[in-house]
Amino acid sequence: MSGPIIAFCMGDPAGVGPEVTAKTLLDTATYQSCRPFIVGDPKVMGDINQVLRSNLEFRLIRDVDEACFLPSTVDVLCPPDLDVRNVRWGALDPAMGQAAAVCLRTAFELAMGGRVQGIISAPLNKEAFHRAGYPHRDELSYAAELTHSPETCIMGVMRSIWTVAVTEHVPFREILNAIRKERVLWHILKMNDVLLCTGLARPRVAVAALNVHGGEGGLFGREEIDEIAPAIQAARERGIDVQGPVPADAVFVRALAGLSDGVVCMYHDQANIARKLQPRSESATVFAGLPVPCGTTAHGTAFDIAGRGVADPGSMQAALRYTAQLAAGQSR
Repeated sequence: MSGPIIAFCMGDPAGVGPEVTAKTLLDTATYQSCRPFIVGDPKVMGDINQVLRSNLEFRLIRDVDEACFLPSTVDVLCPPDLDVRNVRWGALDPAMGQAAAVCLRTAFELAMGGRVQGIISAPLNKEAFHRAGYPHRDELSYAAELTHSPETCIMGVMRSIWTVAVTEHVPFREILNAIRKERVLWHILKMNDVLLCTGLARPRVAVAALNVHGGEGGLFGREEIDEIAPAIQAARERGIDVQGPVPADAVFVRALAGLSDGVVCMYHDQANIARKLQPRSESATVFAGLPVPCGTTAHGTAFDIAGRGVADPGSMQAALRYTAQLAAGQSR
Protein backbone atom coordinates (compact mmCIF):
# COMPACT_ATOMS: atom_id res chain seq x y z
CA MET A 1 0.00 0.00 0.00
CA SER A 2 1.05 3.59 -0.60
CA GLY A 3 -0.27 7.05 0.15
CA PRO A 4 0.06 9.25 3.23
CA ILE A 5 -0.43 7.75 6.69
CA ILE A 6 -3.60 9.32 8.13
CA ALA A 7 -4.59 9.17 11.81
CA PHE A 8 -8.37 9.07 12.40
CA CYS A 9 -9.32 10.49 15.82
CA MET A 10 -12.60 8.97 16.99
CA GLY A 11 -13.97 12.28 18.34
CA ASP A 12 -16.47 12.46 21.19
CA PRO A 13 -17.40 8.81 21.91
CA ALA A 14 -20.98 9.82 22.78
CA GLY A 15 -21.56 11.38 19.36
CA VAL A 16 -21.56 10.12 15.78
CA GLY A 17 -17.77 10.32 15.47
CA PRO A 18 -17.03 6.62 15.98
CA GLU A 19 -19.85 5.72 13.58
CA VAL A 20 -18.79 7.96 10.69
CA THR A 21 -15.19 6.85 11.27
CA ALA A 22 -16.16 3.18 11.01
CA LYS A 23 -18.30 3.81 7.92
CA THR A 24 -15.45 5.69 6.22
CA LEU A 25 -13.06 2.83 6.93
CA LEU A 26 -15.60 0.31 5.66
CA ASP A 27 -15.25 1.96 2.25
CA THR A 28 -12.40 0.28 0.38
CA ALA A 29 -11.88 3.50 -1.61
CA THR A 30 -10.40 4.98 1.58
CA TYR A 31 -7.40 2.70 1.22
CA GLN A 32 -6.75 3.89 -2.32
CA SER A 33 -5.96 7.41 -1.10
CA CYS A 34 -4.14 6.78 2.18
CA ARG A 35 -2.94 4.39 4.86
CA PRO A 36 -5.41 4.92 7.74
CA PHE A 37 -5.52 3.89 11.38
CA ILE A 38 -7.65 5.01 14.34
CA VAL A 39 -6.54 6.83 17.48
CA GLY A 40 -9.20 5.84 19.94
CA ASP A 41 -10.69 3.11 22.08
CA PRO A 42 -11.16 -0.38 20.57
CA LYS A 43 -14.24 -1.07 22.70
CA VAL A 44 -15.96 2.14 21.57
CA MET A 45 -15.27 1.20 17.97
CA GLY A 46 -16.43 -2.37 18.58
CA ASP A 47 -19.69 -1.22 20.15
CA ILE A 48 -20.65 0.94 17.15
CA ASN A 49 -19.54 -1.84 14.84
CA GLN A 50 -22.16 -4.11 16.43
CA VAL A 51 -24.82 -1.49 15.76
CA LEU A 52 -23.71 -1.34 12.13
CA ARG A 53 -23.59 -5.16 11.92
CA SER A 54 -20.47 -4.94 9.81
CA ASN A 55 -17.71 -7.48 9.45
CA LEU A 56 -15.04 -4.88 10.19
CA GLU A 57 -12.48 -6.00 12.76
CA PHE A 58 -10.36 -3.80 15.00
CA ARG A 59 -6.82 -4.65 16.04
CA LEU A 60 -5.13 -2.96 19.00
CA ILE A 61 -1.67 -1.56 18.27
CA ARG A 62 0.73 0.25 20.59
CA ASP A 63 2.75 2.03 17.92
CA VAL A 64 2.19 3.21 14.34
CA ASP A 65 4.99 0.88 13.21
CA GLU A 66 2.72 -2.07 14.10
CA ALA A 67 -0.04 -0.93 11.73
CA CYS A 68 -0.84 -3.14 8.73
CA PHE A 69 -3.33 -0.76 7.03
CA LEU A 70 -5.59 -3.59 5.84
CA PRO A 71 -9.20 -2.87 4.79
CA SER A 72 -10.49 -5.96 6.58
CA THR A 73 -8.81 -5.23 9.94
CA VAL A 74 -8.51 -1.66 11.16
CA ASP A 75 -5.59 -0.77 13.42
CA VAL A 76 -6.53 1.13 16.62
CA LEU A 77 -3.87 2.94 18.62
CA CYS A 78 -5.21 3.48 22.14
CA PRO A 79 -3.42 6.27 24.07
CA PRO A 80 -2.27 4.99 27.49
CA ASP A 81 -4.12 7.78 29.32
CA LEU A 82 -7.36 7.40 27.39
CA ASP A 83 -10.13 6.66 29.90
CA VAL A 84 -13.45 5.83 28.26
CA ARG A 85 -16.03 4.18 30.48
CA ASN A 86 -19.82 4.19 30.58
CA VAL A 87 -20.34 5.84 27.22
CA ARG A 88 -23.92 7.11 26.96
CA TRP A 89 -24.73 7.81 23.36
CA GLY A 90 -26.21 11.26 22.89
CA ALA A 91 -25.23 12.53 26.36
CA LEU A 92 -23.05 15.56 26.97
CA ASP A 93 -20.26 14.33 29.25
CA PRO A 94 -17.00 16.13 30.17
CA ALA A 95 -15.25 12.75 30.34
CA MET A 96 -16.03 12.23 26.65
CA GLY A 97 -14.76 15.73 25.86
CA GLN A 98 -11.51 14.82 27.55
CA ALA A 99 -11.33 11.54 25.63
CA ALA A 100 -11.66 13.40 22.33
CA ALA A 101 -8.92 15.83 23.39
CA VAL A 102 -6.56 12.99 24.39
CA CYS A 103 -6.96 11.39 20.96
CA LEU A 104 -6.25 14.69 19.22
CA ARG A 105 -3.19 15.29 21.37
CA THR A 106 -1.82 11.85 20.56
CA ALA A 107 -2.36 12.31 16.83
CA PHE A 108 -0.57 15.66 16.81
CA GLU A 109 2.31 14.24 18.85
CA LEU A 110 2.69 11.66 16.09
CA ALA A 111 2.53 14.44 13.49
CA MET A 112 5.22 16.44 15.30
CA GLY A 113 7.42 13.35 15.18
CA GLY A 114 6.87 12.88 11.45
CA ARG A 115 4.99 9.61 12.02
CA VAL A 116 1.78 10.65 10.23
CA GLN A 117 1.18 12.94 7.24
CA GLY A 118 -2.41 13.89 7.98
CA ILE A 119 -5.11 13.80 10.66
CA ILE A 120 -8.87 13.32 10.43
CA SER A 121 -10.77 14.46 13.50
CA ALA A 122 -14.26 13.12 14.04
CA PRO A 123 -16.57 15.72 15.64
CA LEU A 124 -15.64 17.06 19.07
CA ASN A 125 -18.35 18.61 21.24
CA LYS A 126 -17.04 22.03 22.30
CA GLU A 127 -19.18 22.23 25.46
CA ALA A 128 -17.99 18.83 26.68
CA PHE A 129 -14.43 19.85 25.76
CA HIS A 130 -14.70 23.07 27.79
CA ARG A 131 -16.35 21.33 30.75
CA ALA A 132 -13.42 18.93 30.79
CA GLY A 133 -11.21 21.90 31.64
CA TYR A 134 -9.81 22.89 28.26
CA PRO A 135 -9.83 26.70 27.85
CA HIS A 136 -9.38 26.67 24.07
CA ARG A 137 -12.17 28.13 21.94
CA ASP A 138 -12.08 25.16 19.53
CA GLU A 139 -10.01 22.18 18.47
CA LEU A 140 -7.89 24.27 16.12
CA SER A 141 -6.66 26.57 18.90
CA TYR A 142 -5.94 23.43 20.97
CA ALA A 143 -3.96 21.88 18.11
CA ALA A 144 -2.12 25.16 17.51
CA GLU A 145 -0.98 25.22 21.13
CA LEU A 146 0.05 21.56 21.04
CA THR A 147 2.15 22.06 17.93
CA HIS A 148 3.42 25.59 18.64
CA SER A 149 1.80 26.83 15.42
CA PRO A 150 1.32 30.63 15.61
CA GLU A 151 -0.50 31.13 12.29
CA THR A 152 -3.45 28.84 11.63
CA CYS A 153 -6.83 29.11 9.95
CA ILE A 154 -10.00 27.15 9.31
CA MET A 155 -10.70 26.32 5.68
CA GLY A 156 -13.99 25.01 4.37
CA VAL A 157 -14.55 23.10 1.16
CA MET A 158 -17.82 22.91 -0.74
CA ARG A 159 -18.15 21.38 -4.16
CA SER A 160 -14.39 21.89 -4.71
CA ILE A 161 -14.60 25.59 -3.76
CA TRP A 162 -12.28 26.38 -0.83
CA THR A 163 -13.18 29.09 1.69
CA VAL A 164 -11.39 30.84 4.53
CA ALA A 165 -12.45 33.66 6.86
CA VAL A 166 -10.15 36.43 8.05
CA THR A 167 -11.97 36.38 11.41
CA GLU A 168 -13.43 33.20 12.89
CA HIS A 169 -14.88 32.57 16.35
CA VAL A 170 -15.03 36.14 17.66
CA PRO A 171 -17.88 38.44 18.75
CA PHE A 172 -19.36 40.27 15.79
CA ARG A 173 -18.47 43.70 17.21
CA GLU A 174 -14.75 42.73 17.10
CA ILE A 175 -14.73 41.94 13.38
CA LEU A 176 -14.15 45.51 12.19
CA ASN A 177 -10.98 45.96 14.22
CA ALA A 178 -9.58 42.68 12.86
CA ILE A 179 -9.96 43.55 9.18
CA ARG A 180 -6.45 44.78 8.49
CA LYS A 181 -4.36 44.67 5.32
CA GLU A 182 -1.78 42.31 6.82
CA ARG A 183 -4.40 39.78 7.98
CA VAL A 184 -6.29 39.87 4.69
CA LEU A 185 -3.04 39.41 2.75
CA TRP A 186 -1.97 36.48 4.96
CA HIS A 187 -5.24 34.68 4.27
CA ILE A 188 -4.96 35.29 0.51
CA LEU A 189 -1.44 33.84 0.54
CA LYS A 190 -2.51 30.84 2.63
CA MET A 191 -5.46 30.18 0.32
CA ASN A 192 -3.16 30.28 -2.70
CA ASP A 193 -0.67 27.90 -1.04
CA VAL A 194 -3.39 25.38 -0.16
CA LEU A 195 -4.87 25.48 -3.65
CA LEU A 196 -1.41 24.88 -5.12
CA CYS A 197 -1.12 21.79 -2.87
CA THR A 198 -4.35 20.44 -4.38
CA GLY A 199 -2.67 20.40 -7.78
CA LEU A 200 -3.94 23.63 -9.34
CA ALA A 201 -1.21 25.24 -11.43
CA ARG A 202 -2.62 28.78 -11.15
CA PRO A 203 -5.35 29.12 -8.53
CA ARG A 204 -7.99 31.81 -8.87
CA VAL A 205 -8.81 33.53 -5.59
CA ALA A 206 -11.76 35.85 -4.94
CA VAL A 207 -11.86 38.18 -1.93
CA ALA A 208 -15.24 39.15 -0.46
CA ALA A 209 -16.07 42.69 0.56
CA LEU A 210 -17.09 43.41 4.14
CA ASN A 211 -19.68 46.13 3.70
CA VAL A 212 -22.95 46.06 1.80
CA HIS A 213 -22.47 46.60 -1.95
CA GLY A 214 -18.72 46.50 -1.37
CA GLY A 215 -18.90 49.79 0.52
CA GLU A 216 -20.14 51.83 -2.44
CA GLY A 217 -16.87 53.76 -2.74
CA GLY A 218 -16.74 54.55 0.97
CA LEU A 219 -20.40 55.49 1.40
CA PHE A 220 -21.05 52.43 3.60
CA GLY A 221 -17.59 52.01 5.09
CA ARG A 222 -13.93 52.35 4.15
CA GLU A 223 -12.63 48.87 4.97
CA GLU A 224 -12.64 47.92 1.27
CA ILE A 225 -10.62 51.03 0.36
CA ASP A 226 -8.20 51.17 3.30
CA GLU A 227 -7.54 47.50 4.09
CA ILE A 228 -9.00 44.93 1.68
CA ALA A 229 -8.09 46.43 -1.71
CA PRO A 230 -4.46 47.17 -0.65
CA ALA A 231 -4.09 43.54 0.46
CA ILE A 232 -5.40 42.36 -2.91
CA GLN A 233 -2.95 44.61 -4.73
CA ALA A 234 -0.06 43.31 -2.61
CA ALA A 235 -1.06 39.74 -3.48
CA ARG A 236 -1.21 40.58 -7.18
CA GLU A 237 2.30 42.00 -6.95
CA ARG A 238 3.38 38.55 -5.74
CA GLY A 239 1.93 36.97 -8.87
CA ILE A 240 -1.33 35.68 -7.39
CA ASP A 241 -4.48 35.64 -9.53
CA VAL A 242 -6.85 37.40 -7.12
CA GLN A 243 -10.03 39.38 -7.70
CA GLY A 244 -12.03 41.70 -5.44
CA PRO A 245 -13.31 43.08 -3.25
CA VAL A 246 -16.41 41.29 -4.57
CA PRO A 247 -19.73 42.11 -2.84
CA ALA A 248 -20.60 39.30 -0.45
CA ASP A 249 -23.96 38.61 -2.10
CA ALA A 250 -22.21 37.89 -5.41
CA VAL A 251 -18.90 36.28 -4.51
CA PHE A 252 -20.24 32.73 -4.10
CA VAL A 253 -22.55 33.02 -7.08
CA ARG A 254 -19.44 33.72 -9.15
CA ALA A 255 -17.39 30.98 -7.49
CA LEU A 256 -20.02 28.29 -7.97
CA ALA A 257 -20.27 29.38 -11.63
CA GLY A 258 -16.63 28.36 -11.98
CA LEU A 259 -14.98 31.79 -11.88
CA SER A 260 -12.81 31.15 -8.81
CA ASP A 261 -11.30 28.23 -6.91
CA GLY A 262 -11.13 29.81 -3.48
CA VAL A 263 -12.94 32.59 -1.61
CA VAL A 264 -11.41 34.68 1.17
CA CYS A 265 -14.25 35.94 3.38
CA MET A 266 -14.13 38.56 6.10
CA TYR A 267 -16.00 36.69 8.82
CA HIS A 268 -17.25 33.23 9.83
CA ASP A 269 -20.87 33.32 8.70
CA GLN A 270 -20.06 35.05 5.42
CA ALA A 271 -18.33 31.80 4.47
CA ASN A 272 -20.42 29.27 6.35
CA ILE A 273 -23.90 30.30 5.26
CA ALA A 274 -22.85 29.67 1.67
CA ARG A 275 -21.17 26.38 2.63
CA LYS A 276 -24.15 25.05 4.54
CA LEU A 277 -26.51 25.68 1.67
CA GLN A 278 -24.57 23.04 -0.26
CA PRO A 279 -25.02 19.27 0.20
CA ARG A 280 -23.41 18.29 3.50
CA SER A 281 -21.86 15.19 1.95
CA GLU A 282 -19.77 17.45 -0.31
CA SER A 283 -18.57 19.78 2.47
CA ALA A 284 -15.71 19.46 4.92
CA THR A 285 -13.44 21.54 7.12
CA VAL A 286 -9.63 21.59 6.96
CA PHE A 287 -7.32 23.16 9.55
CA ALA A 288 -4.33 24.79 7.86
CA GLY A 289 -1.06 26.10 9.29
CA LEU A 290 -0.41 23.00 11.43
CA PRO A 291 2.50 20.57 10.90
CA VAL A 292 0.16 18.36 8.84
CA PRO A 293 -3.27 19.00 7.29
CA CYS A 294 -6.15 18.12 9.58
CA GLY A 295 -9.64 17.54 8.23
CA THR A 296 -12.92 17.30 10.08
CA THR A 297 -16.61 17.16 9.27
CA ALA A 298 -18.80 20.13 8.41
CA HIS A 299 -21.22 18.97 11.16
CA GLY A 300 -21.04 18.40 14.89
CA THR A 301 -21.50 15.43 17.20
CA ALA A 302 -25.21 15.03 16.30
CA PHE A 303 -26.14 13.68 19.75
CA ASP A 304 -29.77 13.30 18.63
CA ILE A 305 -28.90 10.38 16.31
CA ALA A 306 -25.78 8.99 18.03
CA GLY A 307 -25.63 5.21 18.36
CA ARG A 308 -28.47 4.55 15.92
CA GLY A 309 -26.37 3.66 12.89
CA VAL A 310 -28.03 6.25 10.64
CA ALA A 311 -25.31 8.94 10.48
CA ASP A 312 -24.22 9.99 6.98
CA PRO A 313 -20.43 9.56 6.56
CA GLY A 314 -20.33 11.81 3.48
CA SER A 315 -18.72 14.81 5.19
CA MET A 316 -16.14 12.57 6.89
CA GLN A 317 -15.30 11.01 3.54
CA ALA A 318 -14.98 14.47 2.00
CA ALA A 319 -12.67 15.54 4.86
CA LEU A 320 -10.49 12.52 4.13
CA ARG A 321 -10.47 13.23 0.41
CA TYR A 322 -9.22 16.79 0.85
CA THR A 323 -6.80 15.98 3.69
CA ALA A 324 -5.20 13.12 1.79
CA GLN A 325 -4.93 15.36 -1.27
CA LEU A 326 -3.14 18.06 0.73
CA ALA A 327 -0.89 15.54 2.49
CA ALA A 328 0.15 14.05 -0.83
CA GLY A 329 0.69 17.54 -2.26
CA GLN A 330 2.92 18.59 0.62
CA SER A 331 5.09 15.50 0.19
CA ARG A 332 5.78 16.29 -3.47
